[in-house]
Amino acid sequence: MASSSATSQNNSNSSEASDNQIIDIRKRKRMQSNRESARRSRQKKQKQLDDLTAEVSRLTDQNGQILNTMNVTTQLYMNVEAENSVLKAQLSELTNRLNSLNDIIRCLSSPAVKSTAITTSFESDEQESFGNGSFDLDDCFSVNSFGAWGIDIPAAPYPIMPSLDAFMC
Repeated sequence: MASSSATSQNNSNSSEASDNQIIDIRKRKRMQSNRESARRSRQKKQKQLDDLTAEVSRLTDQNGQILNTMNVTTQLYMNVEAENSVLKAQLSELTNRLNSLNDIIRCLSSPAVKSTAITTSFESDEQESFGNGSFDLDDCFSVNSFGAWGIDIPAAPYPIMPSLDAFMC
């Protein structure tokens, strides 16, 4: 019987050793699986970090390009505004000149100026009707004053109108 108990103990020991080996193998497999999973997780996080870093770089470059475009556009806008101000001033000056020339033509074309061409001055009370309004003859130049400058201005039957070419530089 001693031998049977020794055999059973041997079987029990060998069965226990076999169970321990199986448990060790399972532990090793689980540890290996956990290591692989942790490695994949680290790789995934690293890839996400690299992607985010690349996106930050791309967005920083894009932001710089937008800022440059905005600066160039702002400079162009300032140039256009300055040019527009100059053109407005030129328009105002040319409009005033045109109005003055139309006034001179109106004065020279009026019957009162033609009939008093030899006179160099007019009475300040004297009013002459022109078109649907009236004007003071003292505001007009006499024909003799233009003759003194050697300028012969023909009387135009209509006022001078501006053209688009007058504003082109």
